[in-house]
Amino acid sequence: MSLSAQLLMLPQWMAVSSLVVIAVAFSVVGFLTIHHFIPVKIRQIHNDVAGFVFATLGVTYGVLLAFVVIVVWEQFNDAKANVENESSSVIVLYKNIVTYPDKIASDAMRDGLLKYASQAVEEQDPVRAEQLSVNSIITMNQLLSLIDGIVPDSRHEEILYAQILANLNDLAKYRNLRYQAMHEELPSAIWIGVVVGAMITISFTFLFGTENVWAHIIMMSLLAALIAVVVYVVIEMDHPAMGEVNIGFPHGYSKILEIAKAQQ
Repeated sequence: MSLSAQLLMLPQWMAVSSLVVIAVAFSVVGFLTIHHFIPVKIRQIHNDVAGFVFATLGVTYGVLLAFVVIVVWEQFNDAKANVENESSSVIVLYKNIVTYPDKIASDAMRDGLLKYASQAVEEQDPVRAEQLSVNSIITMNQLLSLIDGIVPDSRHEEILYAQILANLNDLAKYRNLRYQAMHEELPSAIWIGVVVGAMITISFTFLFGTENVWAHIIMMSLLAALIAVVVYVVIEMDHPAMGEVNIGFPHGYSKILEIAKAQQ
C-alpha cells in the first residue's frame, strides 16, 4: 500500500492536520535556518528580483497543481459513473433473468447471480477484499458459462436472452472498470513534481527579507498550509474507493438481494 493510501486510513481531520503540520514545520524551520545565516538587510536587497522570480515560479507550480487536480477529479467522476452504471446493470440483469420464460434456466441464472451479488457485497470488508474478489471473479465466470450454455426455444426467449447477455457484459465491463479505478494511482513522476515543486515554492519564500519576522513566518505558514490542503485533495481524489470522499459501492447488489429475499 502506498504512502498516500496509508494516509487515507486516518480520519480526515488527522490526515489534513498531519500534512499541514509537516508543511508548516518545514517552512518555519527552513526560514529560521536561512534567517540565522543570512541577515534581513542582505535579503532585502534582492526583494525586487526575488519577487519577479517567485511570481513566475508560483504560476508554474500553480499550473502543475491545477492540472493534477483536474486529472484526478475527472478520473474520480468517471469512476463514480462506472459504479452507478454497474449498479443499474445488475438490477436490469436480475429483472430480465426472473422474467425469462424457461423457469429452470431462469432459476439457475438467478441463483448464480445472487451468489455473485452476495460475494460482491462481502467485498466491502477491507480485510478480506482481495480473497473475496477472486471468489467473485470465479462465480462471475461460472455465471457466464451457465448463460452461454442456454439455448432459447422461442423468439421471445431469444430476445430476452440477447438482453441478458448484453446486461451481463455491461456488468462485467463496469465491474472491471471499478476495480481498475480502485488500484490505479498517479505515476510517481507526477508525485515527484508535486512534492518537489511544493518544497521549492515554499523554500523560495525564505529568501525574502522583511523587518517583521513574525509576519514573514505567518505568510509562509499560510502558503504552506494551502499547498498541503490542495495536495490532500489530490490524494483523496486519486484513491476513489478510500477516504471520506469516495465513489461508494454499487447499491444494486444489495437491492437485488433484498428483492430476492422478499420474494421467498
